[in-house]
Amino acid sequence: MATGLVLISPNAGIAPDSSPALWKRVVDTNPPNKPVVEYADADENYDWVLALPEWVSGGTLRFFWRVNSATTNAARYQVQTTARGDSDASDVAFVNTDVANFANGAATANIINVDTLALATVGWSANKLLYLRFSRNGTNAGDTLSGIAVQLLFAILEYTT
Repeated sequence: MATGLVLISPNAGIAPDSSPALWKRVVDTNPPNKPVVEYADADENYDWVLALPEWVSGGTLRFFWRVNSATTNAARYQVQTTARGDSDASDVAFVNTDVANFANGAATANIINVDTLALATVGWSANKLLYLRFSRNGTNAGDTLSGIAVQLLFAILEYTT
């Protein structure tokens, strides 16, 4: 068995109609331009459609994020998924929901945090499309980054092939 990887760029997603997060270009000094999905201190969502060509088991989302504030407070994240394949209806509700709180790693602004979230995989199988929604639950008590936006820089879906 090997590890399959699906790279998830902010550029490859779409803001949904309901409570969308904001895709934006962040201008830093080095390197100067970075695409991010920015989540306000609210309940906001961003969606991707991914392919699972050789999926056998497991599913872990490793994601890279940052805040523009010097704090070690936490953000609450939620990941929802549903998988659809040949002859399946494409317009269905999310089947799996996973949530976790992750703290900013140091009281420093703009550091990169790398966290992982094990995902429930009900309905996943090889040769299906995976609809994935990455959300911030800013109104949840577990999200203590009051008034602070978070930026998703990149994510990687890891699974067994």
